[in-house]
Amino acid sequence: MTSLERIAAALQYQKPDRVPVAPLVCGASHRVLGTTYDKWSMDADLATRSLLAAHEIIGFDSFLTLVDLSVEAYDFGQDVIFPKTSTAYSNTNNPLIKTVEDYYKLKPVNPRETKRMGMIIDMCAGLSKARGKDTAVIGFVYGPLGVLSQLRGHERMFMDCIRHPEAVLQAVEVLTEVLIDYAKAQIEAGAHAVCIDTLYASGSIMSKKMWEKFEGPFAKRIADVIRDSGAVLLLHNCGNKIYFDVQEKWLHPVAISHAYPADDCVDWDEHARKWGKKIVTIGYSVPSDTAIMMSPEEIMEDCRKQIETFKDCNGGFILATGCEFPPNGNLLSAIAMVKAAKKYGKYR
Repeated sequence: MTSLERIAAALQYQKPDRVPVAPLVCGASHRVLGTTYDKWSMDADLATRSLLAAHEIIGFDSFLTLVDLSVEAYDFGQDVIFPKTSTAYSNTNNPLIKTVEDYYKLKPVNPRETKRMGMIIDMCAGLSKARGKDTAVIGFVYGPLGVLSQLRGHERMFMDCIRHPEAVLQAVEVLTEVLIDYAKAQIEAGAHAVCIDTLYASGSIMSKKMWEKFEGPFAKRIADVIRDSGAVLLLHNCGNKIYFDVQEKWLHPVAISHAYPADDCVDWDEHARKWGKKIVTIGYSVPSDTAIMMSPEEIMEDCRKQIETFKDCNGGFILATGCEFPPNGNLLSAIAMVKAAKKYGKYR
């Protein structure tokens, strides 16, 4: 099977030849071509060539066009800091939304004409042209509440959700319309699937009731457009106590990339029994341990245990890190994950 066929089979609970593997090597690919992270994260051609080169070395089954979580915010005018050796991040000491009144001043942008969202669209096109016939290309959209937190700062936004909910909802509406167009553009560029990051739908961040009010209905609109455009809807959420139930209620994802079991499960064994045949798990190696602390032998054994945990889920499991592979992680560790999938993940 090709990597694309393997991923497609897993997402449809049709056992592929082996467990697909996707160690979420995104920014870490910058080291393959010897460039700095700040240059990589602003240059679509460089990022695309880096991912293609990393793919040749590692052999993973899908590309993910995650660059960092400040991509969308940057294009709205947010001040972003670009370290040379690590992920760019929003400078929330200088937020675009400085006052409650600023929520109402947020104006939509055209993602197809912006610097960084435009870069992701171009990456989807470049990866699709180069490998889209045999390898899955997955686009990426940070959820509207996540983007808003980049423009305001997390603590301020959380307080505003309580004190000024109408202002927050006004801005979320503006962001949602832009993110809908952004997702469509990635699909038009060749993405087979689009992953929405719904980080705030987790017990470590906010209540279910609050998430359902401030992001659930808005994320649903993005999700519906992704499906209507002919692509597969995936979610990513690396928060602890992730809300599988309300995300299923609002978004109906085919799969979720996650780092922890659902909030209604005590461990991974229970998660596999309760959710494994309903929503495909993409996970769940600990990124820091896997990429920095563990030996290749330890990684392979850890992956073997994960594959064993989900062995009875009708092929609905994709071996991956629970969040992005660290930008400065050991790429030999990603290779060890691929070896584990090939050695321990055979279905036929």
